[in-house]
Amino acid sequence: MMQAKRLLAIILLLLISASYASSSSQNGAYAVTKAQLAQWLSTQTNLAQGNELTSALTLVTKDEHVIAGEIKYQSSGSQCIAYAPHRYFDKHSYPIAMALYTECQVFLANTIHRNTLAADGQKSDLGKYHYSVTNAFIQSYANTVDQFVIYQIHGFDPKKRHTKKARNSDVIISHGAKPATAKLQQISQCLTDKLQLASYVYPLEVTELGGTKNILNKILPSNGEFFHIELSDILRAQLVQQPTLMSQFKICITL
Repeated sequence: MMQAKRLLAIILLLLISASYASSSSQNGAYAVTKAQLAQWLSTQTNLAQGNELTSALTLVTKDEHVIAGEIKYQSSGSQCIAYAPHRYFDKHSYPIAMALYTECQVFLANTIHRNTLAADGQKSDLGKYHYSVTNAFIQSYANTVDQFVIYQIHGFDPKKRHTKKARNSDVIISHGAKPATAKLQQISQCLTDKLQLASYVYPLEVTELGGTKNILNKILPSNGEFFHIELSDILRAQLVQQPTLMSQFKICITL
């Protein structure tokens, strides 16, 4: 019995040590990635002095501890980030975010499916995973601007929602885990008045799809503002098919 207990203690110690080593490796790899992206961003900023600059970077890291991402940067545009974290899962979210990018300096997207397992066994979901190229870039970008906004585009199927309000929604918009603001309500009201959409603010008007577990609630720097934007499947299809609707949508979202 004593030997069994000792063996169990040794196994637990090894598991704890392995977990600590993995976490330490992730932190180290993430720090290196963030430093490299800060240097890349600094180079783009310097090149843009007196010039119009557009750069694109698809970074598939060789280090298994940081998951990949796509980055586009332009010197013109507002200090905002258009973000499609689930391009292969939320249909049309990529072109919708790309349309918003025409108003912003930064575009971000995933390059692998959200259900692909990372090295640590977790899903490579950019909406939840900490150690990603996109998160590292967001934190680096935050150091170059006074304040900025993230417009993160998601998709949902109203038929799969739990409440009547959500099932009847075209748009559900929130600040993630933070309380709703007047700005959030203005955007939603614009979508309702100008586009005749059923747009609701979480948690004031609807109780689902608030993005409260999104990783940006934890890692977003204090000078950033997070807009979690859920769009129904029908609306996403309409936006990519109707340029006028897309144009009006952009005006409301980027008020």
